[in-house]
Amino acid sequence: MAYNFRALDVFFNPGRIAIFGSVKQGKIAHQILTQLVSGSFRGALCAVNPKGESPAEFPQVTGYTGVNEIKGRIDLAVICTPASFVLEVLDDCGHKKIPAAVIITSGFSEAGNIQGEKKLLEYARKHEIRLIGPNCAGIMNTSSNFCASIEIHALPGRTAFVTQSGAIGGAVLAMAKQRGIGFSKFVSYGNRVDIGENELLSYLAQDPDTDVICLYVESLQNGRAFIEAAGEAVSCKPLIIIKSGRYSSGLRAASSHTGSLAGSDRVFDSMISRIGALRVEGIEEMLDLCYGFTRLPPLKGKRIAIVTNSGGPGILTADRVEELALDVEETEQAVKDKLYGFLPEHCAFSNPIDLTVEGSGKNYQRTLEIMLKHNYDGAIALNVATPFLDSVSLAEGIAAAASSQEKPLAAVFMAGDIVEEGIRALDENKIAHFPTGERAAYVFSKLHKYYTRRQIPASKGQVQAKTLPLKPPVLEPEAVSFLEREGFQFPEHAFIRSPEDILSLKDEIGFPMVMKVVSPQILHKSDVGGVILNIKNEQELNSAFVEVQGKFSNCDFQGAMLYRQIEAPLEIIVGVKQDPDFGPVILVGAGGVYTELLEDVSLRIAPLDKPQALEMISELKIQKILAGFRGSALLDSHAVAELMASLSRLALTYPALQELDFNPVFVFEKGCLIGDTRILI
Repeated sequence: MAYNFRALDVFFNPGRIAIFGSVKQGKIAHQILTQLVSGSFRGALCAVNPKGESPAEFPQVTGYTGVNEIKGRIDLAVICTPASFVLEVLDDCGHKKIPAAVIITSGFSEAGNIQGEKKLLEYARKHEIRLIGPNCAGIMNTSSNFCASIEIHALPGRTAFVTQSGAIGGAVLAMAKQRGIGFSKFVSYGNRVDIGENELLSYLAQDPDTDVICLYVESLQNGRAFIEAAGEAVSCKPLIIIKSGRYSSGLRAASSHTGSLAGSDRVFDSMISRIGALRVEGIEEMLDLCYGFTRLPPLKGKRIAIVTNSGGPGILTADRVEELALDVEETEQAVKDKLYGFLPEHCAFSNPIDLTVEGSGKNYQRTLEIMLKHNYDGAIALNVATPFLDSVSLAEGIAAAASSQEKPLAAVFMAGDIVEEGIRALDENKIAHFPTGERAAYVFSKLHKYYTRRQIPASKGQVQAKTLPLKPPVLEPEAVSFLEREGFQFPEHAFIRSPEDILSLKDEIGFPMVMKVVSPQILHKSDVGGVILNIKNEQELNSAFVEVQGKFSNCDFQGAMLYRQIEAPLEIIVGVKQDPDFGPVILVGAGGVYTELLEDVSLRIAPLDKPQALEMISELKIQKILAGFRGSALLDSHAVAELMASLSRLALTYPALQELDFNPVFVFEKGCLIGDTRILI
């Protein structure tokens, strides 16, 4: 989606600003003016309020009773008036031809005032004004000393932070300032009546002042547009995301296995994985990554060297590195031989390398240089200090090692007052440092994930949407007939309505058979005894039909489906669900009666091609069975992948398909067959 970035440039680089609202102490407009003046904003500031007042402490700010009194152009309006006056102010801004407005004021959709918010957008469109807000905490651009926000001034830096929540924004800025982490730009977009995360991500992807983008989001404006904007951003720079609402109690109880397994948070995770963004659980992890990505060079391999002066923390770090799927490979003999040349014999020479408490800054330097020159892709250096150690000399040794190569090297100085001077020396040398080795390992794992991510090729062609030739409720006979016409394969089958049908249809199927009740009132047939297995002859077939007919006579009994009974080495589930944000989501996983018990599933957002389907299958635990576990036969993963790709095309062709299960899908050494299906539209 193409955006007009010149419009956003006005927000971040305004020359002249009008601030609307009371400028008395304690009022929001006063706080905005305080932030702008104290931040040394270089443009002109105008205060607009009914009394035409300007704060006495800011003589450079001129007061006006109306925006039309101001001569010349205004680039940006910052609106802090009560909600009941915002529309009037916006109308005045329109007549003044102000192109952009930040609405700090709350009291709109978050308070149930949905109509008022719709009017805001109507007025903005009428006057061609772009909006951020309402109910937001404002915006900042540290490179131009611009801070139109109620939050604290951000330190200058190379990370942009975009947040849906102003409160989260304020907390992040405060915590970042304590850690010395800076930002290029800050945007709290609030209710997102106009500009939201998608347009901001696209803008920041091209921003020369920004190397890393962070996003806090609670809901998405447009899921498909988000994939495009976030994917564009990730192709240029790391994108770190916090998404709240992981365990929403408001999610509906799904009617199908796919619906219950493809919950909204799982789908979001799938999307994040697909585009290569990095999802974190909380603020601390996000700040660690902001810091790491702006301080450390790329980590392009998995081999991590750990150098420490204490065994315990070194082992904890090594455990965490391996837990995060990186490698702590043992030191090669050729490397050990070099270390023997200058390290005491009582040191530990395997990885982690323990220099012991006698380790000097020079020994840290030489050890780290040797490790990083011999096939290790990154290093973590730990100083577990005691009061008599000179932390500054150790920091200088680590800094010297970091300066001699282009691989990431992070320091961990533990702990408290006794390492303050050493940490100060690390900061002066721009060496990344973390409170614990485990946190350094987490950052390394995300560095590796981003810098070695696989680029997903753009999907070729468009699928033409069609009207679905089915009406709800879709019973199994209709579903199977429709799917067969679309090219999907089932075992031999027939639909019978009466005992008379058995005589003409039984020979088309062959024994043994499976019988399933057909009723619009029964979704999960096996749960209520609506499936009879291993029917071996005509007598058993007649008896089974009489049994099913009698058992479900009060459930709008329509008849029964007969299938040839299949014995297969593996049963899986393949399904699709229409997600409200992202559209069709394809699922594959362990099938049969264990589907929801094991929850061994993988998800992707459509469209899905065969290579992507094979990648999904490779993520499953049951992949070992498909690959021939302990000498068993190799099963046809390619047939399953083709089935998944076909289902992806089907879901895009017929958007009315809300949920569709193939469960089980029988997988053989060659090919696969659908054993049961359920369609919700």
